[in-house]
Amino acid sequence: MKETVCLVTGGFDPVHSGHIAYIASAKKYSDYVVVGINSDQWLIDKKQIYLMPWEERAAVIENLKSVDQVIAFDDGDGSAVDAIHQCLKFAKKVIFANGGDRGKSNTPEVVAFHDNERVEFIYGAGGENKKNSSSWLISDFTDKYVSTFLPSGLSKVTTIHAPWGCHTSFLDAEGFKVKQLTVYPGGILSLQKHHHRMEHWVVGSGIATVELDGMKVILNPGEYIEIPLQSVHRLSNDGKVDLIVIEVQCGKILEESDIVRLEDSYGRKSE
Repeated sequence: MKETVCLVTGGFDPVHSGHIAYIASAKKYSDYVVVGINSDQWLIDKKQIYLMPWEERAAVIENLKSVDQVIAFDDGDGSAVDAIHQCLKFAKKVIFANGGDRGKSNTPEVVAFHDNERVEFIYGAGGENKKNSSSWLISDFTDKYVSTFLPSGLSKVTTIHAPWGCHTSFLDAEGFKVKQLTVYPGGILSLQKHHHRMEHWVVGSGIATVELDGMKVILNPGEYIEIPLQSVHRLSNDGKVDLIVIEVQCGKILEESDIVRLEDSYGRKSE
């Protein structure tokens, strides 16, 4: 049984200089440093994606000179309570070191161990100033990758939410734009027309109900329809699953301002 261990936890995806400073600072509190690494699922729940699987993150961290032991733990509740319980099995006292962005108000482990004399909480490990961020690194890499390897119009993928669903712009170039429209069940776009662009719709999944100049057309996955310039049109989803439509806009002005709304179920007006 060890006298005291210092526990630090995190996703560490990817590992950066701020993480190293955070982990190294734990040596000030104990000669034995344990690093609890969050699961891949925890990262998915937090960021929707992970860069490095748990095994890769563990392989890097366990080779840092300040680290004595790496553990996996059950983080299904979003906390490190299980990691502390694991450490209490082989140490008389556990010091849970939190980084500069944590305090008592956002440390759920405090509630579980507030009356346990064997658990101590410290804050500001590694310094109060954020030296780096996994999100910053990934965002910077993504921007560089897109600008270097992808077409010039594919600069930033942006998603805009609407009452009927959302639309994601993938490619915005001179004279054309490519979007993905996601229409929720029961969702209906405004009855509208455009002065400066025509559109092409291809159904990816779901069943599309299209109104075009007074006619109604039902489109199945893989089917296509052209929306001519100045035509009055509307897209809706009468099904029970999301409708996915790929939209290609062609014209001189490809902005939301070129939407003339004639009817709208959500009370929106033209810009």
